[in-house]
Amino acid sequence: MKKILVLLLCLSAMVLALAACSGKNGEEEDKGVVIPVYLSTEVANFDPAYSNLDDATTRVLGLIYEGLFKYDGNGKVVKSQAKSVKVLDRPSEDYYAIEIKLKYTCWSDGTQVQAADYIYAWKRILEPEFRGEAASMLFDIKNARDVNRGDASIDDLGLTDVETDVIRIEFEGPTDYDKFYEYLASPMLVPLREIAVDKVAKDWSSSSSIVVCNGPFCLRSYIPGERMILERNIYYYRDIEDDSLKKYVTPYRLMVNFTKDAAGNLSEYENGALVYDSEIPLANRKDYKDSAKVTDTMSVLSYVFNTTKAPFDNADVRKALSLAIDRNQIVDILTFAKPAEGLIGDGVFENGYAKKNASFRSHGEKLISAEADVTAAKNLLSKAGVSGGDITITLRNNEADVAVAEYVKSVWESLGFTVTLNPLGYTKYTDEREYDLVTDAYLEAYENRDFDVISVDWQMLTTDAFPNLAQFSKAFASGKMDMNVDDEGEYELATHVSGYYSEAYDAKLEEIFGIKDDGAARAALLHEAEAMLLDDMPIMPLVQLQQATVTSSDVKIPGTSYFGYDYFAKASLKNASKYPENEGYGSEAAE
Repeated sequence: MKKILVLLLCLSAMVLALAACSGKNGEEEDKGVVIPVYLSTEVANFDPAYSNLDDATTRVLGLIYEGLFKYDGNGKVVKSQAKSVKVLDRPSEDYYAIEIKLKYTCWSDGTQVQAADYIYAWKRILEPEFRGEAASMLFDIKNARDVNRGDASIDDLGLTDVETDVIRIEFEGPTDYDKFYEYLASPMLVPLREIAVDKVAKDWSSSSSIVVCNGPFCLRSYIPGERMILERNIYYYRDIEDDSLKKYVTPYRLMVNFTKDAAGNLSEYENGALVYDSEIPLANRKDYKDSAKVTDTMSVLSYVFNTTKAPFDNADVRKALSLAIDRNQIVDILTFAKPAEGLIGDGVFENGYAKKNASFRSHGEKLISAEADVTAAKNLLSKAGVSGGDITITLRNNEADVAVAEYVKSVWESLGFTVTLNPLGYTKYTDEREYDLVTDAYLEAYENRDFDVISVDWQMLTTDAFPNLAQFSKAFASGKMDMNVDDEGEYELATHVSGYYSEAYDAKLEEIFGIKDDGAARAALLHEAEAMLLDDMPIMPLVQLQQATVTSSDVKIPGTSYFGYDYFAKASLKNASKYPENEGYGSEAAE
């Protein structure tokens, strides 16, 4: 019986796929072109809940997932999958709620995207046993903080799918809804299909056989070390009976070759076999400095210290290690970067979206000097009674991160430390259900605090500074619950993975969280919080990353996201048949 059911499901899927690819007269429609691109270094984890740790991940996840809201190219929040919003506030009854109605669209398996998919994804982030650094963006929701602390059941959360396509969100009290919509535009708060996530207990997000997508593209194939294929999601907003395949997504596929490194892919681009390259090798970046399209990202390359281990448990040591770094040298290594002036990067707003003079960074003081101050660093180390020791820097095994780590290693060794680099990649395996999966050793080290110092692309979660700073407050960190009970027999809240805790910093963040109607006062306190955090230095910002791409004249890509990556949904390719993936394809069909 089970085999018959599986066969029937497969036949149903085939019928849907055939219908989706047929034209109005029942004839098979031209699928479109395959665009050969090099989107990023290899991504092995397609879980949006971890998209804040790797700049490369955002470039892919932004194409395969879509949330209720999104940022336009200027950072303004606009509706995406949200069709309408109804405010249900009844202040006299102390009742505050909204209902969001979804547009009709489907997952890449043909199933309608439902309100329940958003509720599942958000509940997952708020579960006490889940390390979700996006959790604070949901804390205005009724009972969200109690749920995250383990003091309330997940069923007490103020989220209800009142209809298949309507989410009701109840809040603790009066809420700045514009700020909440800003949070819902975060790439970390997109929906997930529960049936997909629950297929395997671990590493589900590394398999193209499991991941389902609601964005313009789906993860058709991912073979580690070989290739990644993003294919048009044929169900993305389409009426599969009446709409052309190309109505919402023009290309058929984006083809990424991982058998070649950055240098090999640039060679392919220069030889005309590749039309788009967003990972220019370090040795060639200066040659392309004037011709590449350079956009700011929302990512600050940073080093996180394990503050639970000596000598990193001493703030003076952490500040000394930061002071010794010449951030201009790192810019020289990467070319496409700017010295970090604080933890909050460009693109975050002072007090909500505005076209002019809106940047949080421009309103705050410069908290980090681009130039090194080795004398001050040595004085701080002397004050701390530290003259050396062993340091291991954990990082992703890619050219840019390794080059920066080599530079940092040389600087810290000049201070008397012995520094070892620990570049981590992934391990392929097949589980008992015969899913081909990947374990991300870097992510495991990060989650388990198995590091001295770890390199991260510190992706801004949103255009508001609060969630980006709140991660370092125990009250908002949303780390996995610390199951070691205190003297009174209660469970402790977990800290950020750095292990950092400051009672004064927590109090500052609580004060900020309580302000809902005074944007200027809130912004001033956020600047104070950032200064407090960097005075303690659990995280060491290095440079603001920029995205540099080179593009063939054969391809046209309209639109760049606020996070710095390019939209490909309406990309077009001329002279398609000259590329091997489109052999025999008529040039008239490519337009």
